[in-house]
Amino acid sequence: MSNNALYFPNISVPSTVWTAQAILYWDKLVSIVPLDHLDNPERLSSNTRDLMTEGLVEPVMPSRYLYRIPEFDKRFIRYIESTMDRWRKSPRRFPGGNPPARIHAEKLGEIPDFLVDAGLARRSEWPWYEIEEPFAGYFMTYLATVLCALPEVGATPITDRLALAKPLGLTPAGARIDRGLHATKARQVILKALLPVPAGPLNIHKLVEFKQRHGHLLPQLRTKIELHSARIAAFASPEQRLLETEAFIADSQEQIDEITAAMELSFTRIILGKISPLLGAGLALSYGTDLANSGAAAGAALSLAGTIYEVVSSIRAGRPLDTKPLAYFAHGQRELAPARSFGKKAPG
Repeated sequence: MSNNALYFPNISVPSTVWTAQAILYWDKLVSIVPLDHLDNPERLSSNTRDLMTEGLVEPVMPSRYLYRIPEFDKRFIRYIESTMDRWRKSPRRFPGGNPPARIHAEKLGEIPDFLVDAGLARRSEWPWYEIEEPFAGYFMTYLATVLCALPEVGATPITDRLALAKPLGLTPAGARIDRGLHATKARQVILKALLPVPAGPLNIHKLVEFKQRHGHLLPQLRTKIELHSARIAAFASPEQRLLETEAFIADSQEQIDEITAAMELSFTRIILGKISPLLGAGLALSYGTDLANSGAAAGAALSLAGTIYEVVSSIRAGRPLDTKPLAYFAHGQRELAPARSFGKKAPG
């Protein structure tokens, strides 16, 4: 499983809750960026530029790789031709009403001429083409998936548009389980339930700081969630997928609550809450005649309590609960959305 994720279909990464969760879940996001955008960074959104500056998003330029992919153009053109044949035979015909999507020519290779000749695209100001939906979505899914398969990129394709997570192809309804889509849905539901982040513009500094402190927990956590998502995707029944995901979230939240309780054991609760009754019973005064006055006794008690606190703190720093993968979510629920109360029910 890859540690990084490639975002598509847009060049600029949106400043949304979905993006914040993706940044927190993956080691790094990769975005498909034409070379001329790197030469002219003002064409990117300010949010994307900031994420790149902080190392949270890494650009990948299609022009560096497409020439190495055997029959990249021809394979997609054959796919579009077969798709058009199916649509012509279907009473639905081509969907209408959706505005065309703008796609940079660097991503298209020899495909633009075919799409223009087929009436599925038109030339805009160079180097842009306007491509009709759903074919623009098909292409971006194709491009992202192919790039992710290259060892130099080595990422998992992710998108905030679930319709694009479907595998390429127009299979008859019920012909097969759409496992890729179901796994993506399961992952998103889990992150929404267990890793809430504030709505609004991304606080990039806070995301960087959080990952620096707790990022060591991510690899095992990601393995746990990806394995669950893959298992969920194998169920044919939507009801079973929902029940299994709800059970996973409830069990995870219960473990997170236990971890949070352990991490929140304070100085007062651990030390003063248990030592103070002993001090009140005269324990400190029994140490010797040099502690006979109350001021000396209080000073000794505080010194002892401080010493014990230092030792207990060092023990807590290495507590096994603090190193469990779900501790990442526990930290997230405490630090990223402190005003929210957390339940154990999965979203519907």
